[in-house]
Amino acid sequence: MAYRSPLLRASGLLAGMAACTLVTAPAHSGLPTCGAGVFCTAPTVTGTTVTGERSRDTTQAFAGINWAFGGGPELVVGVRALRTNGSHKVAGARLEATFPFSMNHIAFDKLRLRLVGGHRSGMYELGGGYAFQGKGFVLSGALQADYVNLGTDLTLNGYQWQPFIGVNTLDKAKAPKRGEDGTLACGEGRGNLTPVGSVSSDVTVPPDQQVNGYTCLLAT
Repeated sequence: MAYRSPLLRASGLLAGMAACTLVTAPAHSGLPTCGAGVFCTAPTVTGTTVTGERSRDTTQAFAGINWAFGGGPELVVGVRALRTNGSHKVAGARLEATFPFSMNHIAFDKLRLRLVGGHRSGMYELGGGYAFQGKGFVLSGALQADYVNLGTDLTLNGYQWQPFIGVNTLDKAKAPKRGEDGTLACGEGRGNLTPVGSVSSDVTVPPDQQVNGYTCLLAT
């Protein structure tokens, strides 16, 4: 039997241990951790098909400048809330306040609320409000395209018409969401397809590791 020095025997033992470590390294070592001893990854979607478009809600603050014929320039600020359906038609409301101004003066005047309808790229608005400077209720109608607004007010106190045209920060409403169907699957070594709602309370599944309410869960 050939003599092997203790140094050589120790080197061989270390090499064997390293090889065993590499062979037995857990396959899940690179997966995201979502709890103690629990790993989760996003499932893959196969056979995806478009099933239509779903409604989308949009709320947007805006500002603009109108030219009120017979009144001069006015600052307009407000908020618009819309729902766009699968046919790209919209319904919602627009609330705004106007502030007539000059080189050395600005004042609050009208508060208007108009209901919105039409198409996401071209909308009509009908409603009313109150003119604090004219001290009377107002009927109001307008058309809104991308960044352009055209309309008129009728002050009921004296029945005075005041057309206006303006520019603002409002563009078309967001497109509806696209609905998709497909088959969710977990790759080899990535665990079982599991509804996120049924996961234990001590496990937190990040949003980027779930698809349509499912995740791939692997527990050691």
